[in-house]
Amino acid sequence: MAKKKNTSVQTVVTATSPAEAYEAAYFARKCGLTQEEALRLMREARIPSGEQSPGEKREG
Repeated sequence: MAKKKNTSVQTVVTATSPAEAYEAAYFARKCGLTQEEALRLMREARIPSGEQSPGEKREG
């Protein structure tokens, strides 16, 4: 049998505040999502409709 390597994977959730990570974990469990998906949805919901998210490019 092959051994698994213990490598730490940095995810979106680890780059958040503890409160935001806790809320994302709860939302993920409640809705059947991954924590990354839940955090992305939470952050998208906070952005006003006229603004764009960081990393999003406008076409023009």
